[in-house]
Amino acid sequence: METTTLALDPRIWQAVLAGLFVAVGWLVNGAQNRRTEARLRRERREDVQRALVAEIKHYFEVLEGEDLNEVWQTMQPRIASGYVPFLPSEANDMVFQSVLVDIHILPKKVIDPVVKYYSQLRALEAQIADSRLPAFVEGDDTDARNRRAAVFQDYLEMRQRARTYASAALSAMNVASAPSSPGAARSGQ
Repeated sequence: METTTLALDPRIWQAVLAGLFVAVGWLVNGAQNRRTEARLRRERREDVQRALVAEIKHYFEVLEGEDLNEVWQTMQPRIASGYVPFLPSEANDMVFQSVLVDIHILPKKVIDPVVKYYSQLRALEAQIADSRLPAFVEGDDTDARNRRAAVFQDYLEMRQRARTYASAALSAMNVASAPSSPGAARSGQ
């Protein structure tokens, strides 16, 4: 009489152990892959954020160095006497344009103020482009001078808003990059 049962057959045990080994390997490998992906995503987020901070901080420092009220007090009489101000280009978004495809990796509390700041720069650029149109440049009557003064004052106000938005974006990125607890930096939280 043959007394081999499935429970005692060594081939069955070998297959069960091999299957368990493979399953544990998949689980361990999956966990390692998720940790690696999370680390790479965190590093990319930090790189994008660091680059944006550098670009925004540079322009913020330029804006901080200006006394816009003093600029207005100096320019207003000149514009009233017929001077046509030339508004320089404000193209300060090279980094933003290059990381725009990765903007989604930033926290929402960072994305909103950063996009608001860069939207303000776009509006400023549009106003600068409009200030170069013949309707702005041509004419030496009182209406043309008043229009130039109003546009220049709007330009200064938009620069002030850009300064405010830059400050908010920098603050949001500084808060987002600061570890919330001593173990947060090590644990990736």
